[in-house]
Formats: sequence, structure tokens, C-alpha cells
Amino acid sequence: MKRKVIPWTIEDIYKKRDQISFPDFQREPKLWNNRDKQLLIDSILRDIDIPKLYFHETENNTYEVIDGQQRLWAIWGFIDNEFIYESEDKQSELSKFNGKKFNEFPKELRDKIRDYDLQITTIKDATDEYLRKLFLRLQLGLLLVAGEKLHVSCGLMRDFVFKKMVKHSFVQAVRIPSRRFSKETLCAQICINSFSRKNIGEFARTRYEDLHSFFEDYKIIDEKEHKAFDERCKHIISVLAILNSYFKEKAEELKNRSFILSTYLFVEELNETRQVEAIIMPEFVKFIIKLLKRLRDEAKAGFERKNKELYIFESYLSNAPGEKYQIEKRHKKLQEFFSYFQEKNKIMGD
Repeated sequence: MKRKVIPWTIEDIYKKRDQISFPDFQREPKLWNNRDKQLLIDSILRDIDIPKLYFHETENNTYEVIDGQQRLWAIWGFIDNEFIYESEDKQSELSKFNGKKFNEFPKELRDKIRDYDLQITTIKDATDEYLRKLFLRLQLGLLLVAGEKLHVSCGLMRDFVFKKMVKHSFVQAVRIPSRRFSKETLCAQICINSFSRKNIGEFARTRYEDLHSFFEDYKIIDEKEHKAFDERCKHIISVLAILNSYFKEKAEELKNRSFILSTYLFVEELNETRQVEAIIMPEFVKFIIKLLKRLRDEAKAGFERKNKELYIFESYLSNAPGEKYQIEKRHKKLQEFFSYFQEKNKIMGD
């Protein structure tokens, strides 16, 4: 492996943008908001040093960005007149250019931006594993969320979650954010619990370290394990298909990741005990929508809330929701709630 530091001006980096790409383990593009981008441009205009960028040099003078994606998009975006400049110091000389785009700046300031030196560390002949580890090390101070760190993983489970499962119509329909791999995190939480219940008959904790270890278990597996893996993945997709078939547009009502996880696990159990029928599922969907409405009503009521059962269930959703014991409690409570609903046609505690 070879590593060297080279200075490139912003003009260089702009001209070479067609030679620059982003590996699949990178964070989402353009994650920064306008204020983040404006602060970067302000730093450049004030000649404040900004952190190094890290590139993996590949064939034919092309580069993959290991660290620096958000800075690059901000720089390119400003030169492309995608957002306005805003000085942090309203009393400074630069503040008179507030509200202006790059093409509205005087030539001397445009040249100052183009001539600004960026420090680029280029790495050549590095393994994919090394680059993924380097990316994680460089992000230590940036508080990556679980989904972003899982995205850096590799192996069969990572590919199933990030390339297939997350694209399922039901997962796409639920209303949790798509940013920062939130839906991928939900898929990983579903998988670890589905596999755990199949293999050892227990629910699983869903912290990042648990999900990471789970992904690592499926990096290298033998033929027998591969067959079991494929069968369970097909089973998960089949349960998602059931959810999609019965919830349809009502899936948009599902906005809490822990609630969606428990809903999935409940339907998976119904499916495995052969209770998913044309009668039960419509009733279950009706129950879930009613339960969500009552949970929201009770939350709005604040100190005036009256349903103790819903308050208990809400605590299972909001307090340490990824812990194994909370997932178990939610599951048992859903069983109680649904049995009561089937008998009384109302939410327990009302």
C-alpha cells in the first residue's frame, strides 16, 4: 500500500470531478444542510484550514472518496450556484456578499476560492477491508448512526439488507425517514430477530454492536449455512409481502421503527403458526391502525391520559426500545391487545 499527501486547489478538484467517485460504503450524498455548506465556504474565504480529504487512487487516474464527500458536494454545489453565501460574522467585510451566489461574486473572490489549497491524502493498492476500516476511523468524531456504520460492513447479510430487503414495497411504504439508512437499520433489526427466533427461539437485542456482530457472522459461511440463510431470507420477504398485501396504503401510518419491528414479528409468528388467513389479517390491520390512533390520542392528552395499558405499551416503545426484554414485552402486550380486540372490538384499557 502506498500513501502520500498532495495539494490540490479547488479549481483542480472541480476540473477532476468526473474522475472522482464514491464507494458504496460512503454516507449518503449531500447530507449537509445549507448552513453547513455556507460555513465551509466562509472558512475558505477567510483562509481557515479545513481537514484533509482522503482518496483511494484507482486505475486510469480515477479516485474514490474515503473521507470528504460532504465537503466536496458543498464546494461543487457553490461553484455551480446551487446555494447562496452567508457570512457567520455579520460585521465582517465579507457580509456585504451575503445572499449572493458564486457567479455574483467579484472576480478576485471567485479566484480566491478557486486557488484555495486542499490537502489530499491519496492511498493506492489498499484492500477493500482496509478502506472500510479507515472510513470508520475517520468518522469517529462525526457520530455516525447505526445504519451508516452498518453500511460500511460487507457480506451476505449486509447485501441482503441493503440491496434487497430495503427495496421491498412494504419497507418503502412505511413512513420512517430514508435518510442516514434508517430503513436499512429497521431491516437489520427485523433480520436479527427473525434469525434469532428461528435458530434459538429467542428475541435479540438490536444495538449497533449486536447488528454488526450479526452481519459479521454471515461474511463467510459454509454450504449448509448458506442454504439456511437463503431459506430464512425468502421467509422474511414472504412476511413482508403479506404485510404489503394487507396494509397497502395504510402502511404510511407506520412511523415508529420499534412499533414496525414488533408489527413485523407479530405477523411473522402468525404466519409460522398458520394463523395468517383472509379473516385474521384484515382484522389485525384494523387493530393496528386503531392502536396507533389511540396511542397518539393518549400522548396528546398528556397528564390527562386515562388508559393505563396504553401508557405501559408506550413505555416499551420509548424506553430502551432495542433491548431484548423490551422487544419481548412489546410482543406479549401486542398478543394481549389483539386477543382483547378480537373479542371486544376495542383497545384494552378503554
